[in-house]
Amino acid sequence: MAAVDVSQQQSTDAGASALSNGLTHAPTPAPLSTVDQCMIDALAHLRPTPARDAAIYHLNTGGHRMRARLALASSAGRLDTYDSTAAAAACELLHNASLIHDDISDHDLYRRGQASVRSLYGDDVALCAGDLLLTTAYQIAAGMRDADTSRRLMAAMADCTARVIGGQSVELAGRERRRPVSRRDYLAATREKTAPLIELALNVGVQTDAGATAPLERGRQLAAAIGLAYQILDDLDDLQTTDNPDRLHPLHAWRHHQPPRRQSGDTREATLARCLRHVRAALDRAERLTGHLPAPLAHDVRELLQRLADQSRVVSRRALTQHKG
Repeated sequence: MAAVDVSQQQSTDAGASALSNGLTHAPTPAPLSTVDQCMIDALAHLRPTPARDAAIYHLNTGGHRMRARLALASSAGRLDTYDSTAAAAACELLHNASLIHDDISDHDLYRRGQASVRSLYGDDVALCAGDLLLTTAYQIAAGMRDADTSRRLMAAMADCTARVIGGQSVELAGRERRRPVSRRDYLAATREKTAPLIELALNVGVQTDAGATAPLERGRQLAAAIGLAYQILDDLDDLQTTDNPDRLHPLHAWRHHQPPRRQSGDTREATLARCLRHVRAALDRAERLTGHLPAPLAHDVRELLQRLADQSRVVSRRALTQHKG
């Protein structure tokens, strides 16, 4: 079977410029440090509880703050500094809530090179900490000065969060049932686990425009390409910790990039090559869409794409080294 195409078959270049409709070449976004302060302040004002302490601990472990960066760039020149910072903080908090919950599901002991929340506080408190970050995101968004933008952003937050939860639930259900998953279901669930919160950040600026259907859809397409590339690379990292790929869950990228049975040679190397071709196709699609973004947002998206491309090369070199060894 041929390698999976990165997304929809129709051409996107003709309509990709719609993503920038209404978005002007904006001034420099607000400092990322203001987003960190906003998130910590929102939690610090809550009554001291184990969940609050665990949530603050998690935020202090760092991270790329990629969604915050994208939201700041998207909203620069469209929202005032206060609302731009609030929107970025809301996007980042939703993402971090999902990370804490992921660590519970995956039984991970470390996150960002430090002890995960669940390993320090236990699964039950970690669950509460993730929920607290989720509710704090909505609290911050509700406090934005522009009421219309606040309302639209919270509606988008609810939609994107629901999609992430749905995609994650498909994976978790598959782990329990161990039933075969179709290629179509794999692609849908893989995108939904990661893409919606990227889409949310990309479209923060577009949320200021009522009826901006076309730009919102183009943001969704860009996020889908980025999310798919990210998730495949994330899955390939799992190969470092298993000597039997057959034990991987049914929605793992490795299972859905196997070469045709008739193909001879090293199946492992062929599967890796198909995964990385899929990643490159996704990044190429994202790059074409990025060409129509306004300056601040295009810069941050390209930094993200470069980081994913670099990660792809690292994965390839590591796999070849392991194979030779």
